[in-house]
Amino acid sequence: MKKYRIYALIHGQTLPQGEIFGCEIKKMDFKEQLRRKFLPIQSIFSENEMTEHHKTYVTSLPYVDSIRIKSEYVIICDIEEDKPGAALGGAIKRMDRIARFLSLTQLEDVKREFGRNRGSFEPYVYQVNKIYSLDKSNNELEVDYKLRSGHMYLPDRPERSKWRDSDTEKFFKEIYNFHDKTLERALKYLYRSSIGYFVLDSKEKIALDHFKSIEIIVNFLGKKRISGKKTTFNEKLEDVATKIGITDEEKGRIKNFSDERSKYGDVAHPSRFDEVERYPNQFPIPSNTRYSGGSFDSIAPSILLKYYQYIKGVYVVDIDEPSDQEGLGSNKGKFTKVYQISFSGPTYLNHLIFYSSEKNKQKLTRELKSAFIKKFKLTEDSMVEIRMLPGKKGFLRGRRFKIRVCTTKQK
Repeated sequence: MKKYRIYALIHGQTLPQGEIFGCEIKKMDFKEQLRRKFLPIQSIFSENEMTEHHKTYVTSLPYVDSIRIKSEYVIICDIEEDKPGAALGGAIKRMDRIARFLSLTQLEDVKREFGRNRGSFEPYVYQVNKIYSLDKSNNELEVDYKLRSGHMYLPDRPERSKWRDSDTEKFFKEIYNFHDKTLERALKYLYRSSIGYFVLDSKEKIALDHFKSIEIIVNFLGKKRISGKKTTFNEKLEDVATKIGITDEEKGRIKNFSDERSKYGDVAHPSRFDEVERYPNQFPIPSNTRYSGGSFDSIAPSILLKYYQYIKGVYVVDIDEPSDQEGLGSNKGKFTKVYQISFSGPTYLNHLIFYSSEKNKQKLTRELKSAFIKKFKLTEDSMVEIRMLPGKKGFLRGRRFKIRVCTTKQK
């Protein structure tokens, strides 16, 4: 075993100097930091013969700090380990715990001074900048410690300059301009999960973002109550599976994701103990995530596409009284689109107005169905559903219909 000393810059509202749970906080000016050549610990890309055969590649350096701290205060940790990487991992575990409890203590300090309803949780942050080994006299000796990454991601992309299918360009334009809030939210989480490794997200966040993309769609489309009781996630999933065509295999995988997120590791709901705390000291510190549905999983993107195929065929139709359109004649039996203003300009999302003075529900339904089929040039069997929705105060017009058209027929 050897002795090591780890220095990290630290930020916080109140930094008590001196010994603190096996570490020490003290002031160190920028001149001294420069003399010691303080730099954040980072990974170095290891080039090899592979780079000679590929024109393009993306390097992944998962240990590079995403921020750069400047502070005249340092936290110092002395630790005995076999090698620098183990010493760094052990010091970070200790500093993490100290930072967590400093943050909570700072909040208590504010509440004691200004009242229990005051203050917010402001985290203490630190950044490791130097590792020394210590001789028998505790003199600091330079350590040549480097993290290396030999990872290469998707060399020689793009593989082609045109879509494989001639209709894909049309699909891209349609889905981009569809502006469905649920689809947009789910896609944000899925995309963030897929690039999480490259932007230094923790495995816990990557796992949560991945499952969240599925959960958003299930919670939006699934029944909220069955027999007066709130539905569980699995009950909603069964309902959504029927609506958008989720396979039994996909359902099984999603249920497994849900169980993993809810029962194992630090993924939303931590287990009774932190397994990583029992591992030997090492760096990078391993994750406490037991989650099989990380990046590049095929289930979540499949659910998003199925949701889009379903929702683009769902129309909301408000019924309004016919009127004379500026002397151009009555608009009875006609449709107009309802536009919404967004950051990207006026958008239209399957929201229509149908003009009719018919009061009888059955007759109005038949009239609307006939006009809708004619307007959109549909066959009668492609209209899966047409029904009047319960009246709500939020409706600008008295009556509203939901129409669903089959859009899931694939080549």
